[in-house]
Amino acid sequence: MRNNLIIHLFFVLLLVLCRAVHAQPSPDIYPSRQLLLRDEGLSKLNYIDLAHPERNYFVSVPAGRDLQLIGQGRVMIGTGKGYEERDIKTGAKVAELTTFDGTIAARRLRNGNTMLVGLNWQQKKGIVLIELDKNLTQKRIINYPDFTYVRLIRETVDGNFLITSNDQVFEGKPDGSILWQAQLAKQAKAQHAWQAQRLGNGHTLVSGGYSGNFQRFDQKGVLVDSVSGPPVVHPDFFAGFQILKNGNWVVANWQGHGPGHGASGTQVLEYTSAGKLVWSWKQDPNQQSSIQGVLVLDGLDINRLHVEDAQGRLVPN
Repeated sequence: MRNNLIIHLFFVLLLVLCRAVHAQPSPDIYPSRQLLLRDEGLSKLNYIDLAHPERNYFVSVPAGRDLQLIGQGRVMIGTGKGYEERDIKTGAKVAELTTFDGTIAARRLRNGNTMLVGLNWQQKKGIVLIELDKNLTQKRIINYPDFTYVRLIRETVDGNFLITSNDQVFEGKPDGSILWQAQLAKQAKAQHAWQAQRLGNGHTLVSGGYSGNFQRFDQKGVLVDSVSGPPVVHPDFFAGFQILKNGNWVVANWQGHGPGHGASGTQVLEYTSAGKLVWSWKQDPNQQSSIQGVLVLDGLDINRLHVEDAQGRLVPN
């Protein structure tokens, strides 16, 4: 009887160990991966080269949201007054806009203009988008007055805008009308949903903020499914994400405001579209605190502006 119990316990332990190994995918499948990270906790831009760590840098930047490859070897980051353009290889600031106090996010459009995002801004109520041309001349203002929160925008291939607004996500037209809308699955606290991306099958993928997951919605705004976990990575706040050429999703798993979160969770996660975690990157607690944005540079031409295609994948414009 005792021997049977010992054998049983042995196999239970073996099963637990196998699940633990399966739940933590090997970081070695991409030994030469290069990453751009926005560490909100320390307000820094990070460049991480897994094959050549001597090239890594960690430079201080203003508080803000989002990051985008805009060509000429530059990355654009949104700031509270507009945006900065930084040299990808060195982190050095090469351009900036500082005259739009109250900016929440910035995004370079397909036409080369820049869209700034604000809330209750420029003498208008609700979500406000301001488009500036290359000479920083204002071209248009788009207003969605019935919303009280905003995070990021993404331009669709049709010229509309996918916008996250706390526990809602919507597609807005340039005339200010709403074409599509969905309600995120309810959570215990305000979700602060971060980013939305239209997929090739017409579904919309949303990083759900404090939901700690991805949520996928159909063309009618109905929740299809959600993706998160496993618990070992400590899903806390799913923030900026990128859809890779192979269709996988890489997301920043933010862990909290300010310093001191570097030992919490695994903050860069890669899932298949079926929801399987296939790769993760554990931040260095001595260098990072809480990662909010991520760009995988592998296979991308940093001398080209990158936007999302009809499949949601990041491609050169």
